[in-house]
Amino acid sequence: MNKLTRTAVGALAVAAVIAPVSASATSARPAGAAKHWTTIETALMAKQQACKVSANDGTAWKIFNRLDARRVDRGRVASYLTAVRNGEEVPSRSWSSGWVQHGHLSDVGTFRVPKNGPWTLTMALYGDDAGTGGELTAADIGRC
Repeated sequence: MNKLTRTAVGALAVAAVIAPVSASATSARPAGAAKHWTTIETALMAKQQACKVSANDGTAWKIFNRLDARRVDRGRVASYLTAVRNGEEVPSRSWSSGWVQHGHLSDVGTFRVPKNGPWTLTMALYGDDAGTGGELTAADIGRC
């Protein structure tokens, strides 16, 4: 083998190793992308989204939450979702997006609520000058 042939064979070997690795890296999806999100509130071109999975051997719902501000054209938005038991908010069962700049997606947060009992959810989606909110139950949120 001459030097040119050895170089070509070496380049092909490197390509054969790198190609499958780079193909699998580019097909990886960010966390939360595979979930089937339910839009529970819209305002200011932003979407507050949630989904749920069964947890604790079927006695509770694990609720996933996010704020999608990718269509917001300027400014910032924020949202929260809090569990309410017997009319009182339960801070340990709450999620807040914090401020999310236009064009971005918040991190995904979670909390759990029992499937039975006097549980509801309170939500809000707001910007610097306006907002909206309301109440819902876990039954209003689709499965992931």
